[in-house]
Amino acid sequence: MKAKVLIATYYWPPSGGPGVQRYLKFAKYLPAFDIEPIILTVKNPTYPIQDPTLKEEIPDNLKIYKTRTIEPFGIYAGLSGEKAESIKPTIELEGETFRSSIGSWIRANVFIPDARAGWLITARLKAEDLVRDFNIQTVITTGPPHSVHFIGKHLRQKQNIRWLADFRDPWSQVYYNQILPRTSIAEQVDEKLEKSILSKADEVIVVSNSQAESFRKIVERGYRVITNGFDPDDFKGINPPDRTSKGTLIRHIGNIGEAAVPEAFLRAVKSVSDTINLTVEFIGDNHPGLQKLIHKYKLHKIVSIKDYLPHKIAIQKMSDANILLLSIPDVEDIQHHIPGKLFEYIGTGRPILMLGPENGDSAKIIKQEDAGIACGFNDFESIKKAIITLSEHKAHGISADQMVSHKYSRITLTKNLAALIVENSDE
Repeated sequence: MKAKVLIATYYWPPSGGPGVQRYLKFAKYLPAFDIEPIILTVKNPTYPIQDPTLKEEIPDNLKIYKTRTIEPFGIYAGLSGEKAESIKPTIELEGETFRSSIGSWIRANVFIPDARAGWLITARLKAEDLVRDFNIQTVITTGPPHSVHFIGKHLRQKQNIRWLADFRDPWSQVYYNQILPRTSIAEQVDEKLEKSILSKADEVIVVSNSQAESFRKIVERGYRVITNGFDPDDFKGINPPDRTSKGTLIRHIGNIGEAAVPEAFLRAVKSVSDTINLTVEFIGDNHPGLQKLIHKYKLHKIVSIKDYLPHKIAIQKMSDANILLLSIPDVEDIQHHIPGKLFEYIGTGRPILMLGPENGDSAKIIKQEDAGIACGFNDFESIKKAIITLSEHKAHGISADQMVSHKYSRITLTKNLAALIVENSDE
């Protein structure tokens, strides 16, 4: 191998969800570009979602090192009335009870930048050893949790290693901070830490152009955009959709948080249900408000909620649907938000119905790819019209060759990352 790169990531299989897949896929394909990835992750994490099947995708010869962490989720869980494993780093609710309200306040104002920072104690020491033992010249830190970036900052200061800070989501400007009960002091401390990372990293990688623009308002510098994508291998062996049954099946795959519960969409479903043979499924970790709205609009016969599924099965469920639903949280300054599943939606060739900013990055991608229709989150009439239009849509597929060379292919995106890793290096 011409170069070695240390990748520090909290999320790693058996963690589930979109956050883990970005660097699992990069680690898979980097060797094809003469770069050897070395993984540093957590030995005793608390993952809110687990998908053991993702462990099967870890390359056999990949070097993986783990260190223990100290996390305050036991205390927080006790206050919120939940198990530590079920606490989500992106928890949004202030809480329906006094106890859970206290827990959310602590999450917002004490765990800064996040409740995963206890990992830094052991991770920084292990990272130093790995840099020396393997003569590593470049480190990538990926967040959230954004406390991981302080591993890179530490190595940059102590060993003068080249450091790439990768942001899968914003930091201080992330949408759920608009919902959490944050104090002005907490906001100031968080923003100061954020600036220290953005200003010191050799390169800052973001997943969208709008995210880069948002960060430029905090620290003016150059930003590298490497989006998320889909892995062509994930679509191998996917059974063709069963088209023998009549009707239109709409599926949402992934989590629905409080701010993304799509009431206007459910109203539209109710409105067209007399004229279209319609079925809707929400598969994933969904906010209780979704079930309440299904009950409110008497949609339980055609709208159902199902549990989180392993990634491979989720891909099959996407491919089986007639329409794929994408619900962007209905909060301010969310134009930059591109859910990772959007790219896998595109990979299926199924038409997409997006709810969210019509001038946002997700909407632009859908338009550029001719992949569906973007509607305002609360635009009942547009959503209703889109359901009718897409129910008559004949999906187009993407060939295996097209998937490999596609600009959102994990292979293409890894090539872009590899070029950045060796840029200005001594290798």
